[in-house]
Amino acid sequence: MLISFYFTDKIMIYLENQNPIMKQIQEVENKYTETPVNATIKDNTIIPGKKGKKINKRKSLLKMDDFGSFNETFLIYDEIKPEVSLEDNLDKVIIKGNPSKRSVAFVVEDANITKYFDENDIQYTLISNLKSDLKKERDYLLGEEDKKNISDLNSLLNKNKVNSKICLVNYSNIEYCKEKKYYIVAPTIDTGINITQLLSNIGSGSIILVRKNTNLDNLKLILQEIRKQDLEITSLKDLICE
Repeated sequence: MLISFYFTDKIMIYLENQNPIMKQIQEVENKYTETPVNATIKDNTIIPGKKGKKINKRKSLLKMDDFGSFNETFLIYDEIKPEVSLEDNLDKVIIKGNPSKRSVAFVVEDANITKYFDENDIQYTLISNLKSDLKKERDYLLGEEDKKNISDLNSLLNKNKVNSKICLVNYSNIEYCKEKKYYIVAPTIDTGINITQLLSNIGSGSIILVRKNTNLDNLKLILQEIRKQDLEITSLKDLICE
C-alpha cells in the first residue's frame, strides 16, 4: 500500500507539472519569491525582521483550474518564517519596526490629544488604563503598571475585542506582559525631548511616543518630517509585525 501511494503521488506530481497552467506558475515562481529577513537582536532589544513568501504551486494550480486559465491574481502563497524571529524572542524589547517597511507608528499617551489625529485620519495606538473610554475603532496598549490592574485591564480589552497584546516600557507591568507572551515595546522617539533633536532622529521604523503635553505645532512639524521622508503612518501592531 505504501509503495502504491508513493507511486500514485509521483504520477500526480508528474501530471501536474505537465499542466500548461503549472508551467506558467513555474515561470513566475522566482519573480514572486521573497527571502525572509532575520530579526536583529542586541542585548535585551530586538528589531523585527520580515517574513518571506513563496508560491504554493499546487494550491495555485487548483484555484486557476477552477478559473480555467493562468491568472497571477489567483496565486496562493506560503509564508517563510525568518530563522531569527520576533515570535521566538518575545522576552526582548522592540525598539523600532523593520526599516524596510518605510513606515512609522504613533503611540499616544493621553486621549485628550487624539482629537487632531482623529480629525486628520492619522493612525495611532493609545495607551490605555482602567479609566479609558474604549472605542472599537482604536488600537490600545496595556498601560497599567500594577499587576492586578493590568490583569483587569487585559480582561476588559479582551471583552471589548480591542486588545493589541502590546505592552510599553515604563507604562506596563513588564513581568505580567512576559508571562502573557505579549510584545514589549520601547519608543524610538519621545516628544518630551527637544524638537530639533526629535526631528533629526525620525526615520523608517520609528515608534514615536506622543506625550499628553505635546505642543500641536511640534506635532505638525513631526508630521511634516514624516511626509518629507515619504514614510507611511501605520498602526503599531502593523509596524512591528514580521
